[in-house]
Amino acid sequence: MSDKPMSILDHLEALRRVFIVSFVAVIPGAVLGWIIREKVLALLVAPVKRLNYDLVFITATEALTAYLKISVVAGIIFASPVIAYQFWRFVLPALHTHEKRYLLIFIPASVLLFVGGIAFAYYSVFSYAVKFLLSFGGEGLAPMLSLSKYLSFTIWFLLPFGVIFEMPLVIVAMARMGAVTPQFLASKRKFAVLAVFAIAAVVTPTTDMITQGIMGGAMYLLYEISIWLAYLVRPGRKKKAALPEPETAVEENPGNDSENQNSSDSENTDVEKMYRDIVDRGDSRDSEDRK
Repeated sequence: MSDKPMSILDHLEALRRVFIVSFVAVIPGAVLGWIIREKVLALLVAPVKRLNYDLVFITATEALTAYLKISVVAGIIFASPVIAYQFWRFVLPALHTHEKRYLLIFIPASVLLFVGGIAFAYYSVFSYAVKFLLSFGGEGLAPMLSLSKYLSFTIWFLLPFGVIFEMPLVIVAMARMGAVTPQFLASKRKFAVLAVFAIAAVVTPTTDMITQGIMGGAMYLLYEISIWLAYLVRPGRKKKAALPEPETAVEENPGNDSENQNSSDSENTDVEKMYRDIVDRGDSRDSEDRK
């Protein structure tokens, strides 16, 4: 790819290609997800099983729909390297040719952060959120958990964490392109705190403050990490070579010594000539007086 600016139509064509390739990549991932659907389902329902509750399906197609959801989500996770590659390829024209090596860092980092965000949510927040929500039943009320709705709740709970954990990479890319600076990010900390907790309140499907607080705290920690990463990759980070110390006038113009010497010799010669003229005039006057 060259550094030649792309037109709007070129950008739209590149974006269409991103969606098409990403969609095609999800298909084999979904097939693999269908093969391991039972293992994935057992992992997702483990928090409910630990509380001695069972899930039920109340329509003839609900179990099939639930397995299809699992397959598609698993397909997205399996296809995340391809999706990340297509995304950064779309962003890439904003970078210079010599900066395209960042693809080798952004693609694996995107996958690791996405999967890491989902794992963080599952092992740190999700089990607590399920236990907290089911505790509201009270005596005489037994929860009847629908399989399809429980999976929808689980998916919308875990996937946002994976997406939000991509924030450091997005900020690093923006900082490298000069769209933001570390100083700007640091000066907007108070707005960042408000924004991350507002996003956490909207994204998390639960209403308890602990879940929202954990998600907001994780987002703000990622924001602070992003500031340091933006400082490391900012344009012009490398120090410029030290400028040579200014030389003296004599060193800058080595021919000045000879010129000065010549000027001094010339001045001395003029003085001697004037002195001789005066002496000659005096001698001529003395000779006239003697006559």
